[in-house]
Amino acid sequence: MTASSTSAQRTAQTGNDEQARREQDARTLAEMSAREHISQDVDRVRDRVEMAQHEAQNARQQAQQARGYAQQAQSAARQAQNQANQANVAAQQSSNQAHQAESQAQQAQNEASQASSRAQNAQNQAQQAQNQAQQAQNEANQANQRAQNAQDNSEQANQQAQQAEDQANRSHDLASQADQQIQQTRQNVQRLQRA
Repeated sequence: MTASSTSAQRTAQTGNDEQARREQDARTLAEMSAREHISQDVDRVRDRVEMAQHEAQNARQQAQQARGYAQQAQSAARQAQNQANQANVAAQQSSNQAHQAESQAQQAQNEASQASSRAQNAQNQAQQAQNQAQQAQNEANQANQRAQNAQDNSEQANQQAQQAEDQANRSHDLASQADQQIQQTRQNVQRLQRA
């Protein structure tokens, strides 16, 4: 083998080695670039998952607060209903007392009429009894008016209790909707994490 042919072989080998190194460097750069893009994608997905988890936590807290408000509204509605029932009982008692007073007034008037037929003195006493009966009638009328007022107040209390109960039901529905949104958000987060 001559010196010139040996030199040519070395030159060719050197060119092949240089080409192989360039190809290896190109593959290494491509792999590093791919890893960098994958890492950036993973970071973006992780950020989105953390944001979704934070929003889900806020929604859960708001739903719990709404549920607490709904329970308070229901308690207030029950209390208003109890007060309305007590007012109804008081109104019924007032009405019964008014009827009793009216019966007593009628009885006093009958006794006054009987006393008037016996004697003048008895008639004077009957007149006094009649005046007392009139006063009792006035008191009975006042008792009737108070009973009517109590009945009106009880009806207003019933209406307020119904409104409070309706508002409590709406609050409870809103809390349920918020809870459903939390569940949906949690499912979306889980899907993102699995992805």
